Amino acid sequence: MADKNYTPETAQETPFPGEPTILNTQNQPSSSGNYAPITTKEKTMPVKRLAVELLSTALNTKSRKILQEFVLEQSGGFKIGDFKQGISGEMSLTPNGQTAKNKSGITTFAIDGDTGDAIFAGELKSGSLITGTVQVTDGNIALYNGGILEIFIGDDGT
Repeated sequence: MADKNYTPETAQETPFPGEPTILNTQNQPSSSGNYAPITTKEKTMPVKRLAVELLSTALNTKSRKILQEFVLEQSGGFKIGDFKQGISGEMSLTPNGQTAKNKSGITTFAIDGDTGDAIFAGELKSGSLITGTVQVTDGNIALYNGGILEIFIGDDGT
């Protein structure tokens, strides 16, 4: 059988309690032989940046008023509310027009930005209404044909 050589295990040296130990986060020893942690420069908290110019010139947050005109991008628009069946309606304003939907999901009004067509689900009230061929004023209705008065209904029923 072959001879085997056995060697004793070596134990790592452990410092005696109270002796200074060197860690990677410590500086060189001072003149008295003590070690001190590395000092770091004090850091300040970052300052929150506010859109001061926008708030001061275009929006008044105290009175909750818009002070200037805002231009929407070609694909931009506003949506007010979030339609949820039976809970809430919504209104949309885009370059293509404006629509509103009640909480039942019915479009209550729509204005087509391309054609100018308007649809209203409810009652339309006005002090007076003037169109190309029909003129409706307070208590009077007049229908014109080529600029000539054809039908007139007045307060007295005539």
